[in-house]
Amino acid sequence: MAKLDEIAELLTEEIKGFENSVNRMEKLKAFLMTYKVQADTSHIDFILKEYNDYQKKAVEDQHKLMANVVYHIKKSITFPKWAIKLFWGLLVCIILVLGFSVYQVSQISVVKQEAFEQGEEKAVAHFRVFFEASPEASELYQEWREPKSKK
Repeated sequence: MAKLDEIAELLTEEIKGFENSVNRMEKLKAFLMTYKVQADTSHIDFILKEYNDYQKKAVEDQHKLMANVVYHIKKSITFPKWAIKLFWGLLVCIILVLGFSVYQVSQISVVKQEAFEQGEEKAVAHFRVFFEASPEASELYQEWREPKSKK
């Protein structure tokens, strides 16, 4: 029986310990039921506000860059490839024509000199033929050219 008393006494102690634990749990439950939990989001709000400001600045920078790109695109003029080739072809033709014209203008004095020499040769040949055909005219010309005496 002593063992039975000992077991009963152990059970009684365990029950009292359990009751104490239950009482403490009830007190904690009552305390927790009346306790108001408030979430402190000020740190999170600060981080989100900072991130929002950063995003706004990034969007503004992107808008400025986009406006700059649009401005340069509107300002630029695109030409078709055929128009560019035509322009360069005409430019080469104009340069060739101008170069040839400058060459021709620089040759005018040479051409004039050659024409003068040819005209002189033809005139001398014409007069020689004329003087050979009419000896009287040749004599009159010689008298005119070299007068014998002055009157």
